[in-house]
Amino acid sequence: RRPVADAQRVLCRGRHQLQGVELLVRPAAPWDPAKVLFVGLDPRTPRALLELFAENVLRREGGTFRLRLSPARDRALAQLLEPLGEAEFAEVEQRVQRRRLEGAAVAVERVPRTDGVVVRSGAPGSLSRDLLELYFENRRSGGGSVRDVRVLPGCSLAVVSFQDPAAAERVLQKPHRLQDVALEVSPYYEFLEPLQEAEPAAPGTQEIGVGVADAAKRQLLELSPVLGELQAAFPGLSLQVEGGQARISGGDVSRLRESQKWLEEKLDGAVQEPLPFPAQTLRLLRREDVRERLGQLLADRGVPACYAVAASEVVVTALSPEAVQDTICLLHSALTPFCLELSERELPALSSPRWAQLRELLRCCDVQLVPGTGRLQGLTLRGLEEENGEKLRAFLRDAAQDEALVSAEPGALRYLQQHYRDLLAGIAEVSLLPLEGSDVTGFRLSGEASACRAAADFLQSLLGTVGSQTVTLRYPGVARFLLDERGRSIVGELERRFQCVIDLGKVEWSPPDAQLELAELFPESGPWDSLPAAPDSEHRELPDGTDGDGRPPNIEEIKELLAALRTEDTGRAAGDGEPPPPALDEAALDWSRVVSNSEEDLYHAPESGSAVPGELRGPADGVDAADPHAARMGGGEEEEEEEAAMLLAIQQSMDSTRREEEELQRATLLSLRSYEREQRAAPGPAEDPGLRAALEASLEEALPAADTAQVTLYAAFERDVSALPRQLEQALQARLHTEEVQSPRLRALPAACRRYLAHLQRAHAVHLRLRGGTATLCGFADYTAGAARDLCLLLARLPPAEPPPPGSARWVRWDATGTAVPYAAPAATLLEQAWHRRQRRLDVLFDGRPFAIDLERMEEYDVGAACTLAISRSEPPTDSARRGLLGAEEVDLDEEVKLMPLAEDSEEFCEAVRHFYATLEDFHSKIRVVKVEKLIHPLLYKQYQLKKACMEKTCSTRNVEQILFHGTTEQSSREICLHGFNRSFCGKNATLYGLGVYFAVNAVLSVQDKYSPCSANGSKYIFMAKTLTGDYAAGRKDMRAPPLKEASEAPLRYDSVVDNPRKPGIFVIFNDTQAYPQYLITCQRVKPPA
Repeated sequence: RRPVADAQRVLCRGRHQLQGVELLVRPAAPWDPAKVLFVGLDPRTPRALLELFAENVLRREGGTFRLRLSPARDRALAQLLEPLGEAEFAEVEQRVQRRRLEGAAVAVERVPRTDGVVVRSGAPGSLSRDLLELYFENRRSGGGSVRDVRVLPGCSLAVVSFQDPAAAERVLQKPHRLQDVALEVSPYYEFLEPLQEAEPAAPGTQEIGVGVADAAKRQLLELSPVLGELQAAFPGLSLQVEGGQARISGGDVSRLRESQKWLEEKLDGAVQEPLPFPAQTLRLLRREDVRERLGQLLADRGVPACYAVAASEVVVTALSPEAVQDTICLLHSALTPFCLELSERELPALSSPRWAQLRELLRCCDVQLVPGTGRLQGLTLRGLEEENGEKLRAFLRDAAQDEALVSAEPGALRYLQQHYRDLLAGIAEVSLLPLEGSDVTGFRLSGEASACRAAADFLQSLLGTVGSQTVTLRYPGVARFLLDERGRSIVGELERRFQCVIDLGKVEWSPPDAQLELAELFPESGPWDSLPAAPDSEHRELPDGTDGDGRPPNIEEIKELLAALRTEDTGRAAGDGEPPPPALDEAALDWSRVVSNSEEDLYHAPESGSAVPGELRGPADGVDAADPHAARMGGGEEEEEEEAAMLLAIQQSMDSTRREEEELQRATLLSLRSYEREQRAAPGPAEDPGLRAALEASLEEALPAADTAQVTLYAAFERDVSALPRQLEQALQARLHTEEVQSPRLRALPAACRRYLAHLQRAHAVHLRLRGGTATLCGFADYTAGAARDLCLLLARLPPAEPPPPGSARWVRWDATGTAVPYAAPAATLLEQAWHRRQRRLDVLFDGRPFAIDLERMEEYDVGAACTLAISRSEPPTDSARRGLLGAEEVDLDEEVKLMPLAEDSEEFCEAVRHFYATLEDFHSKIRVVKVEKLIHPLLYKQYQLKKACMEKTCSTRNVEQILFHGTTEQSSREICLHGFNRSFCGKNATLYGLGVYFAVNAVLSVQDKYSPCSANGSKYIFMAKTLTGDYAAGRKDMRAPPLKEASEAPLRYDSVVDNPRKPGIFVIFNDTQAYPQYLITCQRVKPPA
């Protein structure tokens, strides 16, 4: 900006003088966007090579610009049809700086708009200063105010300068005629045409012109020693060839006439001889570099001759016949042909755009393909055949079509495609095809050999910037979850966050084949072995799915087939005494989790002679256990009906893939019944241990594979992905679920059912752990729910277990500290008897003290102390009651108490924070959440669930549970996490509505400093608790228990009290088991801006 301002101040001054001399100051002409100047050229650079260089750096085709060389050939002006913008000119500068032309460092410059034009007249001596000034100031010429006119020697060339550069542009766009003579007008640049102004002729100096219309003779005058001979014959005279005239000046008229005659005689004596040449030779002789090279050879030998190339011949012109013959001999001797044989792989290179460029760049050479052959025919000047041949061979070597393969890991390939998309798109010289097959992955490159090598090196360098890291994940069913849509969603989110690729190529999971699995779990014995093999069926024991006319078999046909086979089998057994095939013993499940010593031993099958569970042991009534055939046939119509139904269910399961799960469960149940009859009949011979081990291995080998997944992380080395494995594991942990199924049937499962549990784990990709009568299912998403549903379906179809004798169950009371205190044996027996009599209430004396036992609400009320404790029975009465009491979230009582931080990207964290902020009201922008922790306290939670089950039976309110907030101190938060809420500390913060534990509907009340004072580091502690509010009434000060319900047949109290019964904002409970501290939210006040 400063130089512009200085220039403006200079232009604003009216006059400028320097040492008494008036200075003319005017603004500099603006840059001309349609012109570019190349400087620093080697004068020996051929014009054709210079034009190719200009096409390359300007990114313009040859017909869209014109080059004009300076007289010294060290500069060239490119005049463009389409102007260059600022950004385009900057790119041209960069391309020129990166390239050298014939070893010379070329530079490019902008050119100012010219204010002058060069005027050429076809008639010598027709231009004058006054006439040109009058013409170009006239509107007809399109010009304007003329600043200067310079007429050059001969008066056929002049330079006209205008005051305004725009006037010069207008003049250049029009045709011009002056006094019936056509004028040729072109832009004037002094560096291109350093023309000298015509000096006034000395007095008495004359000049005369000789017309030379033949271009060949004009060229002969310029190249031959005629000028020197003229000056030797006529001293003092000078000869200049301009346009179509040879002008002789100096001396008197007589000497001029003599010299004119001498010159005309020389020109008339010139000899011309046409020479026919092939088309390739004519093309070569037309090249500018060939003309210069041959002209130099003629000059070096002193031969005054030249040649011109016509349509089908070369015309040699010389001053003598001898010179003509010398020139013809030189032409024949200077041209040398050569030949190159091409392979089939090299032939397509001649159709490449680079082939046309190479032909122009070859020095003094022309090359063509001989039609009908695979041979290149070249023609060049002698001494250049080796150089040009090497260039051609190098081109064919690099431009031949080739293919290359760049191998890459699937994850690395996907990383390049996602994050280096622009770089891959920039590889335009070759065809790039990604390969993602099972045998090879990477890129296949097709194109010119050199381009393929360069692209392959470039891709290898890109792959070298990508690092990989293998992460092993071990969670129940993690392989299935990662391949599921929900798992892929987590992977995709982490990929976007860390700008990486998580490859799941090594993660494998597939559900087991239900039909094959069924055949392995429940192998048929006895009559099934004699069934004929069905065509095109893998299950040779089962008949084909349809009969001859395409109808599916019905139950009657199956029963007839069974009767025929049983008769045949009975006859064969009676004839040869062949023993029945052995039945499989109970197989063990090899669990992948460590089980405590108190758990049932599932690692080993029962020893020989060990008792079989009662429901599967003992012969059927009226059947001899020693005769297995009699036992098998003694079942009568009922047995035959069940066996036929089992076979029909299996067959229909194979035929219908849409109902595969339902039919598999039916077939499983029928197989269990068949197995039960075989056990009642008599155990067969001991099975082969090798066969049993092989079956167990086939069932268990897939379990660890589903629980382990290896993923590979791919990212650029400069990216930090160290936190990615930890966040991936946190995201997976947040989506783990646990389901429990309790049933006494789990304690004595038949062997077939135990094998079915292994199949269930494989089918649902879950982990199953048995502990007594409890099955714990752990896995992702809804896999555990599906597995629990199938397990419950199996258990519901098993024969019911015998109820335990009275007094065998374990009864405990839960004191204020959360400790389970067992009842004495007589008291436990009394409670168990009342439980089986379905008594709702029991009044007893324990140690002389009266107690009221509520078996519906599972509470013990101490009449003397006026306190209530929760009680529990070690085994639930029924499956439905167990599910009502424990729910889906019940955890193992042996599990340790812990606070588990929730991952910020987990659904559980987001839901807790969303509910917290939704009730902050005016404090929404004043509180920020630091962390959310989930309390895992099995004992507290079981007490809460027991209390909830009791309240749901007695309360008039359908939903007895609410999510409420409780603010406290840092020290109290630790106590609550360990022991739960304790109303013994009531009065510490508030007793306005009673001496109980207070909870707020809205978190805005709990974050007040009165209820949750800040700790040393400024943190507040708010519990989000599950609270059993049930039926409630208005509270009052010093109330120690909820008031009694009005109009109630029994003396029942409300479950809680509130501040306002119509719209409660505060709830008070008086039973510590009515609340469970589910989440602990640590938050801080937001500091106001300074």
